[in-house]
Amino acid sequence: MPDEIKEKLKEPGYSELGTHTFVPDSEAYAYALERCLNGSEEDQKEFREMLVEWFYSGNWIRSD
Repeated sequence: MPDEIKEKLKEPGYSELGTHTFVPDSEAYAYALERCLNGSEEDQKEFREMLVEWFYSGNWIRSD
């Protein structure tokens, strides 16, 4: 195993079920953002919906 991977595994992070892809905490934001903005169409759609819901959940009132 390359030293770079060994070093990353010393850090806490996230392991994806099924693929066992490991993303250390120090790279978690960048990895998530990349996947949400440039992932599959389904990932992008889900991200847009969740982001809009989260952003406007504070001092905003929806008008139709």
